[in-house]
Amino acid sequence: MKINFSEIAKLPKEEAREKLLELPGIGPKTADVWLAYCVDHYIMPVDTNVNRVAKRLGIVSPKANYEEIKTALEKIIPKKQRVRGHELLVRLGRDYCKPKNPLCEVCPVTELCKKIIIPKK
Repeated sequence: MKINFSEIAKLPKEEAREKLLELPGIGPKTADVWLAYCVDHYIMPVDTNVNRVAKRLGIVSPKANYEEIKTALEKIIPKKQRVRGHELLVRLGRDYCKPKNPLCEVCPVTELCKKIIIPKK
């Protein structure tokens, strides 16, 4: 199967996303990352770090799925700031809001956190 990504890039955002999702091995995150970073569409990709941070900050419920998280973040992050917002949420998740032993005591957004998880010593 030959894929013409230049043609996909010319499509409207939702149609381009649908075409990408039809490709084997391409899921929502990969499609959204490509659209956000390669085509400059205003999309908020959700990786494991963004997922964890959004849930711990109470932006979405603990059971929210990919699309629910994406939609919630896109409602609160201005279009032109979504790529940078994605990068910052990834850093926050990697550096502070770790899956195990999060660094809540030194986290820059602890006061905003709805579910503070302070590690037991």
